Amino acid sequence: MKPKLTTSMAVIIALSLLWAAWGNAQALPPNFVFNSNVPPGFEQAGIIQAATLNPGGGPNAGGTLTINGITMIVPANTIVQMPANTLTWGQLFDPAVSAPVYDNSIPAQLTPPINHPASQTGLALADVPTGPPRRGPLFPGPFPCFNAIVLGNIDVKNSLGFGPNAYIIGLILPIDQDLGNAGSGFITYIDYEKGRFEANGTLNVPGTGTVIEINDPLGRFGLAHSPDPRWSVDSDNPTVSAGNGYPMGIPKYDPAVQIDPDRPIYNRPLNPPIGDANHDPFLQAGVPFQTFFMPPKAAPNAPGDTTPDPWKQAPFMLGDYVDWSGILAKFNPSAAITPKLPMNQQVYISANTVSSDKLAIFTASGPAALVGPCYLQGPLRRSIIGTGGTPLTVPPDPSLGIIGGVIPVPEPKLNFVAAGWCTDSTNLVDIYAVDIDPVSGAEVPRLLGTVLPLPGEALGKGQKGRFVLQVDKTNFLPPTRVYKFRSRHGTLQLPDQTGLNGAPLPGLLSGQYRYPQFGFQFPDTFPGYPVMPNNLNTLKFLTQGEGGNPSDGPLTPFPPFTP
Repeated sequence: MKPKLTTSMAVIIALSLLWAAWGNAQALPPNFVFNSNVPPGFEQAGIIQAATLNPGGGPNAGGTLTINGITMIVPANTIVQMPANTLTWGQLFDPAVSAPVYDNSIPAQLTPPINHPASQTGLALADVPTGPPRRGPLFPGPFPCFNAIVLGNIDVKNSLGFGPNAYIIGLILPIDQDLGNAGSGFITYIDYEKGRFEANGTLNVPGTGTVIEINDPLGRFGLAHSPDPRWSVDSDNPTVSAGNGYPMGIPKYDPAVQIDPDRPIYNRPLNPPIGDANHDPFLQAGVPFQTFFMPPKAAPNAPGDTTPDPWKQAPFMLGDYVDWSGILAKFNPSAAITPKLPMNQQVYISANTVSSDKLAIFTASGPAALVGPCYLQGPLRRSIIGTGGTPLTVPPDPSLGIIGGVIPVPEPKLNFVAAGWCTDSTNLVDIYAVDIDPVSGAEVPRLLGTVLPLPGEALGKGQKGRFVLQVDKTNFLPPTRVYKFRSRHGTLQLPDQTGLNGAPLPGLLSGQYRYPQFGFQFPDTFPGYPVMPNNLNTLKFLTQGEGGNPSDGPLTPFPPFTP
């Protein structure tokens, strides 16, 4: 048996060497072109390793972005979606945009946040100084790392002059920090002086829970503060809210001492004792309701009226179960993280989204002029829209020995999903694409569909107010960057609030929710064909611009999309 085994091993070794020789001897044409001259679509998701701004800068300038070791071209007029904010590529580099904001009533920070130099975003690994902090640049590097999701096409033919196989970005959706630093838990302490709360600690004992501070440079949802406004809330929509979209905030004063007029404590009624007709059987007596109905009011409360007011925010309270998402920040940006101190004494969450997920506050049904405002929120999950797609003709190229042909698109992407909540479940909700004029920037809503929110269960529990529009095969083209929900309850401009440093802040426009689209689906084909390009050319907000609302013009250079 032994000689036979030796012979078999010899044959295997010989074959292995032959296969290796064939692999090493693979010959390619000297003018070899990847993907048969078709510019393939790509998606990159990962840590931002480097980011640059083209010489001359400016808010509409492009640059480069490096992820996974691939340096990609960021065209001029690129718009960057943050979790709840929208910026140009150049604004990421502008220290004035990321400069920290704190209301002057907040106690002075022990160590002011340190800003990044104008040549950096402060989000890339390459921005980390190489020398000791005392000799390095002012900015101490990203903490922790930041990531991005980008889509575009590869210029296999070097038609744009950046070299063969250059990656040209079409969409950046979005820039975020790790997994968004999302979490949930019960509010166990509220620091009214600093406008923040703690979750999952010991009830009414500070310094024992996760510290959550709303990134709110305008003061929409409480005291204004932001270590970096690029990661702020969406101040035009209730991104800080009850689970069904009713706007909420952190009171600027301890309610036991003074009522915050913008988020009064009487907007959180308490559960009455057992035997009362309004008693909630799931809650102990004396704690805030988790479901209740605002009374109809055609105008805000008159002075002295302490009944619930649908024109004002509801305050967060101890015991609320909340979800949050944001960036992890240091109390002292220059300090190194040490195991010698509890983490909640070193870092906190600067949140762009906070939701009291199991709290539902409903508003009265009827016309807004008679009963007051209603509120919407969405999408319940990321909205999705298909970009269509048609077969792609690859022309012949005799110099490369390419005969050409047609790349089929077996299933054009003609789907659409949008979902959200409305505090008035009795009125229809219209869902619009918002087309933006490439010259004037004027917005024109285009109706996509109309839905009636779900009626829910008894006493307003369950899915009351939730709505979904989901269509698998309907032409909603062209896709836009912005979409909008609007209730037929009607829109109302809410009264001014008190914002940063006591200045007036225009109130929300109730009755609608406007949001940027993150989920685009591009066509694909079967295995065996060249990789299809992402049909970014069908997105008018990329090919034409939006008249400065927000992009100034078309992407330049534009990701190639034809062979």
